[in-house]
Amino acid sequence: MWKNFNIELKGLARAILLSLFLAAVAAVVVYYTSLSEKSFRLLAPLILAIGVFAGAAYVARERATRGLVRGLNFGIMVFILMLIATVIVDPSLITLRSSIYNLLLCMASGALGGILGIGLSNNS
Repeated sequence: MWKNFNIELKGLARAILLSLFLAAVAAVVVYYTSLSEKSFRLLAPLILAIGVFAGAAYVARERATRGLVRGLNFGIMVFILMLIATVIVDPSLITLRSSIYNLLLCMASGALGGILGIGLSNNS
C-alpha cells in the first residue's frame, strides 16, 4: 500500500515542481517583456493543467494500469489540496464558479495525462 502511495506523492511532487518552474518562467517573461500582469489570468490555468497532466502521466506510467481512473484520481487529489491551501491562505478567493472550473480543469488534464501515461508505460 505504501509503495503505491509513494508513487502518488512522487507524481504530486513532480506536478508541483513543474508548476513552480512554469510560474517562474512566466513571471520572468512578463517582467522583461511588454506583456501586462493581466496575462497571468490566462497563464495560471494553463500552468495548472500542464502540472496536473504531467503528474498524472507519471503516476499512470509507473502503475501501468487504469490510466484514465488514476489520472482522474490524481486530478481530484490536486484539486482538493489546492482547495485546502486556498482555505488556509485566503478563503475569500473561493467561489462556486472558480471551484467548478478548477475541478473540471484538474479532472480533464489528469484524465488525459493518465491516458498518455499508460501509452508510455513499459507494460502496455
